[in-house]
Amino acid sequence: MKPALSSFVSSLRHAACVGRTTGLLLPGIGACLLVPLTAMGQAYPVKPIKIIVPFTAGSLPDLVPRLVGEKASPALGQPIVVENRIGAGGRIAADAVAKATPDGYTLLLGTATTHLVAPFLVKTMPYDSFKDFTPIINGVSPVTGFVTSMSLPVNSVREFIDYAKKNPGKIAYGSNGIGSSHHLRGEFLKMVAGIDMLHVPYPGSNEVVTAVVTDAVQLTFSTPASIQQHVTAGRAKLLAVSMPKRVPSMANLPTMDELIPGFFSTIDWFGFFGPAGLPAPIVARLNTEFGKALNHPDIRNKFEAQSIQIIGGTPEEFAAVMKSEYAIYAKVAKAAGIKPE
Repeated sequence: MKPALSSFVSSLRHAACVGRTTGLLLPGIGACLLVPLTAMGQAYPVKPIKIIVPFTAGSLPDLVPRLVGEKASPALGQPIVVENRIGAGGRIAADAVAKATPDGYTLLLGTATTHLVAPFLVKTMPYDSFKDFTPIINGVSPVTGFVTSMSLPVNSVREFIDYAKKNPGKIAYGSNGIGSSHHLRGEFLKMVAGIDMLHVPYPGSNEVVTAVVTDAVQLTFSTPASIQQHVTAGRAKLLAVSMPKRVPSMANLPTMDELIPGFFSTIDWFGFFGPAGLPAPIVARLNTEFGKALNHPDIRNKFEAQSIQIIGGTPEEFAAVMKSEYAIYAKVAKAAGIKPE
């Protein structure tokens, strides 16, 4: 046995098997090796966990890991630190995690934009959305509403489609940027409803809401929390939700899927990822503790007050959502003529 290896085995044996007889050297070494390896597997985490967020501090996506981390940290026995790393539509943050060591200490708060939309906009992606990450748990989804200006003489989605068909090209819809999920959702509506609308991109959600209220555009997809004060004041109309199911807190609003044949609602999810190759026991531990945190009454109440739905679920369910929604975005991008640049 080489001196270095002999010294290593001896130190393990001495540390874990003090009191064993030297006559049982080989079985003793086996037991000694087993003890520290088993302990290592059960020890995670032994240092702080970092979650990289591709958005500014104080934003909704930033709030998700901070609230989850606050509740999950005591159970994990280690601090959970949020690092904001913005730029390139979230790809800088995602790429950093894709290239990180898969040990469970560097995670990502990813979004539908970083993983499902970006591949259709960027010709040279720094990472593969599916091969370079391990889904851990889907976090939350802001409810998305179908909002129109007061100028449109419609009071339902069906009336809107009828009006749009009679007035091709005369309706403008706003989004918070080319290639955003709201942009693709508008193009999807055009495709399945057979209508023609003009797309007007804006720098952010606040500008889009202002545009609808002032009738600069006649339609957008927006969170109820962003538009509700204007709806209440009679400055905009909230006609439906673009969600897979009706939202309990606004059960009177139908879903787009109910009203338009072929419309499949995608959601603006914020979920947790690790690098590819993250060991299954670590994935399971994080999924369990993050899931408990998401369903803590304090967190649930805070999110539901802002029309944000808790998703949670297993890593496999998260992966299935990604796969199905990616296929939808692929169809929309093709129909809209969106090509990577």
